[in-house]
Parts: sequence; structure tokens; C-alpha cells
Amino acid sequence: MTTASVVICCYTERRWDDIVDAVKSLTEQTVVPTEVLLVVDHNENLLRRAVTAFDAVTVLANKRSRGLSGARNTGVDNATGDIVAFLDDDARADPQWLQRMLEPYADPNVAAVGGKAHPLWPSGRRPRMLPPELGWVVGCSFMGQPTERAEVRNLMGCAMSFRRNTIRELGGFAEWIGRIGSTPLGCEETELCIRLRQRFPASKVFLEPDATVRHRVTEDRTTWRYLARRSWAEGLSKAAISRLVGSRDALSTEQSYVRRTIPLALLREFGRPAMAALVLAPFAAAAGYVAGKMSTPTREVPLAAPTKPDRTSDAPPEPARWPSASVIIATAGRVEDAERCVRSVLATRYPDLEIILVDNHAKAANADLARLAEIDGRVRYLREPEPGASRARNAGAAAADGEVLAFTDDDAVVDECWLAEAVAEIEAGGADCVTGLVLPMSLDTKARQWFEAFGGFGKGFERRRFGPDQPVPDPLYPLSPGTFGSGNNMVWRRGSFQHLHGFDERLGPGRPTRAGEDLDLYLRLITSGGRIDYTPNALVWHEHRATLPALRKQLRGYGTGLAATFLLHALRPGGARQIASRLGLGLRLLLASDSKRNSGRGKDFPLRLVFDELFGMALAPWRLAVEMIRRRRS
Repeated sequence: MTTASVVICCYTERRWDDIVDAVKSLTEQTVVPTEVLLVVDHNENLLRRAVTAFDAVTVLANKRSRGLSGARNTGVDNATGDIVAFLDDDARADPQWLQRMLEPYADPNVAAVGGKAHPLWPSGRRPRMLPPELGWVVGCSFMGQPTERAEVRNLMGCAMSFRRNTIRELGGFAEWIGRIGSTPLGCEETELCIRLRQRFPASKVFLEPDATVRHRVTEDRTTWRYLARRSWAEGLSKAAISRLVGSRDALSTEQSYVRRTIPLALLREFGRPAMAALVLAPFAAAAGYVAGKMSTPTREVPLAAPTKPDRTSDAPPEPARWPSASVIIATAGRVEDAERCVRSVLATRYPDLEIILVDNHAKAANADLARLAEIDGRVRYLREPEPGASRARNAGAAAADGEVLAFTDDDAVVDECWLAEAVAEIEAGGADCVTGLVLPMSLDTKARQWFEAFGGFGKGFERRRFGPDQPVPDPLYPLSPGTFGSGNNMVWRRGSFQHLHGFDERLGPGRPTRAGEDLDLYLRLITSGGRIDYTPNALVWHEHRATLPALRKQLRGYGTGLAATFLLHALRPGGARQIASRLGLGLRLLLASDSKRNSGRGKDFPLRLVFDELFGMALAPWRLAVEMIRRRRS
């Protein structure tokens, strides 16, 4: 006998009466669900209220990313039934809903089944402005869908189901798209259904019209403003999933809808208010789609990102006690990037975590950045007006409470095991600092491919150790840039970081020197007898510069930061002799075509990028002098 778990996701107490109705409707089913899972999306008050109110329901806190996709994935993680069905918190299932939903699963090739959602209008009848073809605007079924059981491209999120093993094998819903709170984005179920068919071509996705629910429509969703906003958001969402699964699959149903369904509706509604809505909705959706396609291609984490490497066999075990950890993210106004990074850190589910988001914009505090602290109680917002990533990171470290200090950049996304793997290395091996593998989030432009060919941030798939008792890995050690790892993926013992007085604020982004702050910190640790461990198990994805001009600017900055770091190192005792002995080898590393650094570059690699780095190095003495004079004057 097929068993079914039903998942209801909720996020606000304003829908409490609807939540109660949704749960009650499941107790009246002709086929009783094996279990009902109520997932509360990052709302402690609602969680406590639900735990008290429902006895026969399993109430869960969303342990994944904030938003509907993360909450649904939490339900999938905890479900035990053969089938996982989803019901919206503002929908009421008809008595035969689950029975009708389960019937098609008699065919073993059926992987997903959805039902129809009939609207419950606030006035009791459909508004004149909303024709039945636009039911999708309010999250309900619409004219143009099959009226009998049939295969479809995707299901409607308010009443759908999947085989539990299938959805788990697919990795669940993409948590980087979809609705968060009241933001009317969506299409996470569309993306999942398309991905399912792409991964398992023989699988079937059915719409069962007799599996019906009643979906409440609030007054605010019956306005022209909401119609335009929701349609625009639909276009943005479709642009996002087209980058994940391809435009052909992402728009196949929409093309038929616009060619056939909308023209017939326009003829029927000619001269009526609904005619304007039939024009506005497709136009706004198309405009949103174009805007989404023209934006930076990787705002969402692509599911086609490089596969996480297998955990190395010699990786350390979990520590007996997880130390508290503070993750410091400095940003200078890139709100969308910062939010994406913050959400990925929250998704690590590290047991004792805080995130310190440092606003390093020089002119004024950014209200949108400050609001990111409302995502989760573990996120803290900190203002550091003096520009400089090093200063911002030091400010974050000074405010941190964690026993471990972790650093990543706002244009990066961390793997869910990133922090735990790095901390395990520190606790097991006694390292002062752990760095990890950094892979490109996307290689969809030549500039991003060239940056990887230039060296990228990745340092290989083998664990390594650097310290005074370790053999010298190459003739340029310890001055070879990037030998130790990248600054967008490093975790420190708090005491070791404080002993070095943090980053040198004369170096790094936001200052004339542009870069080098991470290499300088590594050098000071190694030359003072400290130890760095590198592990590929602590994984971060980075969004490289998408265009050649941006990449050239980046590499000029890297050249300046590298040379400025070496100059500062030369001013320290014994540093000048160490650098002079390796200067010739360093130039060969940069210029010789057969050097380890250059041999992997393709024939189309622009030579100008090498000269950009050299030009940046030539600017280093002047820019370092400017920075030092500024600091002395201040």
C-alpha cells in the first residue's frame, strides 16, 4: 500500500486561521495521510504556537535556507511516506484530494502528480478584471490547462506530490529561486519538474484535475498593482530557471499559452476590463523575463555548478565539541550578492553560528543591507564607514563572539559542509588557519574561463600542510601567490588571528594597494612559526568577473597587491634577503610560457592579462607610498 506524507509550509501568524483550516482538511480525507508535517519558516513565535496547537501534527522548524523552497526541503528531509504531497498554508484540500492524487502512482513510471486549485475569492465571486486564463496570477488553476488526467510539464505548488526517493535523488527544490515571505517570486516547482524530466526522461508528470483544493485569494491580490508585480516576478523567475535548465524547456508551455490561450481570451473579453489584464500580464511577464536575462547570469547558484568532490579518505573526524563560530562577510553595497552569501552560510546548519555582515560602503549606511539582519537571529549588521576590506574584516573580528573566525567574500557561496569541514581540520590537527577549495560558480563567459586559466582560486584536491616543520613545496615557497589558499575561504583560531593583530589595513580592496591582505596574513603566520592546513573538503563557489574589462582591472589590482605585500615583507627582519633570492624565479613564473603557472593556458588566452598584472606590480611602490602617507596624516 502506498503511503503519503503531507507537508504544509507556513511563515506568518497572519495566516493562522488558514493554517488551521489546511490542517483540518487533511483529517477529513478519504485516504488518511501517514503523517502531516507542518514546517515553520524561521518564525519562533509561530513555531511555539503551532507546537502547542496541533497534537497529531509533526511541527518542524525550517533548518534550511529561509523561504518556501528551503521549508519544503525540510519537509522532504523528515518525510517517511512513499509519496510526499504539498499543500499551501492558505489552501483547503477537498475530501478526495489525496486519494485522487495517489491513484496515478499505480504506474511505476509516474514520478509526480499534481491537482487543481479553485480560488476562494474575497467577495465570493471572480473580480471582473481577472479572467479565468489568469488564474496563475493568484496561484490557482487557469483556463488552458488539461480538463482530464494528462501529462504536463510542471505542477502547481499549492497542490502537488512527488515520489520521496525521486525528489531526494534530485536534491529537492532549488533554494536560490522561489518565494521568500511575501515576495511573489516562484517557479521552484517548475524548475524541479523540468529537472526531473531531464534527469529521468522516462518519468511521467501528471495533472489529475479531480484532485482539487480550495485556495484562498486575499483582497490585495485582486488589484492591478499586484497583477503587474506578480507578472513581472513570473518573468524574472522564468529567466532564472532558463539559466538552470535551458530556455527551451523553461518556456515551452508559456509559448503555447501566449499563442493560443491568450488570443482566444482577448476575443471573448473585447471591450471589458479583463481585456486590459490579458494584455498587461503577458507584457509584464515578458519584460521581467528580458530584465532577468540581461542581469548578471549567476545571481542564483546554478544546479550545473561543479560537483562537490568526494570527501578525502584522510579527512579528520567530527570533533567531540563544536566550537562557536563567527562568519565575517564584508561588503560595499552589493546587497543581492551579500544576501545570497548569507543564506548559503545559514544553510550550513552549523550548531553554534553567528554571521557578522560588515557594511563597508564609505558614503552612508545601506538600509537594504541592514535589513538582512532580519533574515535570521544569527545575523548581525555592523557598520564600518572607512573603506577597506581589511579594516571591515578586522572590525567584524573584533565584534565577533566565536572561538573560530571564518571569512568569505560577498560574491561567494559556501557549501553546506564548508564550516564544519574547516573546523574539524582545526580541532583535529592543531592548525592556526585552515583554507579550502574554491571552485568557479560559472564558466559561461570567456573572462571567467581566462581567470581559471590564469590560476583561479582553486588550489587542488589534495590536503596539504604549511608550516616550519614541513618540506618546501616549491622554490618560490613561501612567496608564491596563492600557495596557501584564498582569502575568500579561510577559517582561523581566534587566538592565532588576534596574535597577528588581524589584517594589515594598508592592503586589500578599498585601499590604493587593491589586494594582498590575505597573502600577507598567511606570510606573517608562517614566518612566525604558525601552521596552515589546506583541505578540499571545505568548499566554496566564487562568482568570477564576467567581462574582460572587469577581469583586467581585477588582475591589475592583484599585481599591485602582490608587489605591495612583498615590499612590506621586505621591510621586516630578514624579508629583503628572502625576496631577492627568489626574484628571478618569480619573474620566470610570471612570464615563461612553460612555467607551471602558464603552461595550462589555452591559445586564446590574452597576453594583455599577463601585462596587466605586471603593470599593477609596477604601480605598487607608488600606491603603497600613497597609502602609508595617508595613514600617517590621519
